[in-house]
Amino acid sequence: MPDPLPTESTYRIIFAECVQKYTNEIYTLSSLLLQQTAEAEKITIRTFKELHKIYRQKNFDRQLFPIEAYRSCIRQCADYYSRRSLLSAKALPWEEQLVKVMWYGLKLSLPQISIILQKNVPTLKAQLRHVREQMTAQEDLMPTGNLSVV
Repeated sequence: MPDPLPTESTYRIIFAECVQKYTNEIYTLSSLLLQQTAEAEKITIRTFKELHKIYRQKNFDRQLFPIEAYRSCIRQCADYYSRRSLLSAKALPWEEQLVKVMWYGLKLSLPQISIILQKNVPTLKAQLRHVREQMTAQEDLMPTGNLSVV
């Protein structure tokens, strides 16, 4: 009868597969939130280091891995924002930036975003509505004429 607990090498293989599968999504999330590729790379690496420590201490659940990865990345990006005071008066609130990036950037569904952010779908819909209003307002401010010099 096989051992129900994964061996160390099995754990490494499963963890490596998960890292490989979600690296692009985590990098994209951090890159879109921070708009700084160098810092996004650092946060991506720190996210997987943090998850490695967590999963070494408790049972590894492949189903929860992406949720924990997104949450860890979001937490680290929020910390970076708070340390750098990057939020400007014109920018969307942090919670709405998250929803915008996850919906438009990562193309996650509302139920997926709901699970990751631990918010109900009607709240997320309201935030997306506000994001769309902001995006439309910004488009209205853009010049419509051709400004190129011949």
